[in-house]
Amino acid sequence: MLGQVKNNKGFNLLELIVVIAIVGFISAISYPNFSSWNKERKIRAAVKEVAALVRNAIVQTERGTFAYVQVLFSNTADTLIIESRGMTMASLVTKMNDGADAWNTAPSERCDTAAGNSSSDDNYWDTDNLSTSNEIKNAVYTIELKDVTTNFFGERAAAVCFAKNGKFYEGSDALAFDPTTGVPYNFINICRRSNITPICGIGFPAAVEGDLCPDAPTRLDDEVALSRVHWNRFGNVVTSRYVNEFDRDGSGDKIWQCDNGAPKYKYD
Repeated sequence: MLGQVKNNKGFNLLELIVVIAIVGFISAISYPNFSSWNKERKIRAAVKEVAALVRNAIVQTERGTFAYVQVLFSNTADTLIIESRGMTMASLVTKMNDGADAWNTAPSERCDTAAGNSSSDDNYWDTDNLSTSNEIKNAVYTIELKDVTTNFFGERAAAVCFAKNGKFYEGSDALAFDPTTGVPYNFINICRRSNITPICGIGFPAAVEGDLCPDAPTRLDDEVALSRVHWNRFGNVVTSRYVNEFDRDGSGDKIWQCDNGAPKYKYD
């Protein structure tokens, strides 16, 4: 009895070309969504780290480890660096009781960003002093973020400072809304870092909680992936994301949809 002849036909060349074309088309329409998701994923992860460090610094004042803390931001060519520093209650009381100390004569200078010297004991921040115990030094943290940037540039370019129950609350440099008094901005912008985006394309706001519309991207197909870490003097820390909505003008360029010149944010 003859066995059945098996019909094991494969793809012919035309069928193979059609399949490849379909796969290519699906990939082409899916890539922008994946790329956008990947950008936001990296930003969200970075925002969580920044928010956690700010919360931790504030918690140290509630625990009594420090009486006054600083969150210091440096933005280099390839890394956003955030570190915390602290001042003990003994140091703060000494400054407050000295009428000639800059703490009393120049409140705008309280959130001092100057570099410390680990080989001396006359630093402004106790965590920079040589003789400070390891227990105190281990209560501060540093994180380095390669994938994101912010809207200012430079080493030790900005800082915000907190004390227990919101008693003292100051900012320095890029985060000082009013440099003469030290009133700080209540947030920091975080966006994806790239070769064409060394800093976030957003200007300095005209209000403590305000903001400005993002600048137009370099390429028409770019999207703004922008988030913020918000805080206030009483230690509340939250995060938000920019709502990426836009129209096109007569030339086909993007016009970002902003409410009265301010971007739309969604709180996480």
